[in-house]
Amino acid sequence: MKKVIIGLMMVLTFTLMKESVNAAEYQTYQEITFEIDGVKLLEDYTESDYKYYYKKINKRKFWGWRTHSSFNGEKAYFIKETLYVVENSGESPIIETLEFKVREESKKQYGASGTIGLSGSGKVKGFKLGLENKIKVNYEVATTEKTEENVVIKVSVDANTMLIVQIIGEGKISNGVAKYYRFFKNVKKGGYEIFVVTTEYYSIVKKPINEE
Repeated sequence: MKKVIIGLMMVLTFTLMKESVNAAEYQTYQEITFEIDGVKLLEDYTESDYKYYYKKINKRKFWGWRTHSSFNGEKAYFIKETLYVVENSGESPIIETLEFKVREESKKQYGASGTIGLSGSGKVKGFKLGLENKIKVNYEVATTEKTEENVVIKVSVDANTMLIVQIIGEGKISNGVAKYYRFFKNVKKGGYEIFVVTTEYYSIVKKPINEE
């Protein structure tokens, strides 16, 4: 079966009960899967997950954070969104002209649940009270300048084929739980999550309509 994949690569350099998780862009992605079975996003933590992880940081502290890392720098694959789906059920090919704005920038996103707060606004956010400085992650995050480039391509959609255009990529996920103490009193607790996009690109797939 004929299958053509065209990738316009943008390499990005590092950018309870069910508790609600503060909204972040990656939580709206169409699909996120992991290289290793058993890895969870913070939004998928159950009440029993929180109880289990909290037990690991029960020791009181005079002042500051105690943290437990559940998953650290786990490789993730994502489909950010499907942009186009074109089916050609006719008998002759059709030509589609596609135009993209390719951007390169660091992408680092944060999620938090419980009483752990996020500071900042828009896409520039972080954890309050210096939590990130207490979290040890096994990857570095570098900053890149934003660049943007318009790309226009023409694709022939053969008879009885389907054209699918998606934004896909890879990233790393780290999450866990934390408690904040003041004078030995636990005043904040919840889950934290850092999602870093390492690679993001356009995937243009052409395949038979009847392909399962």
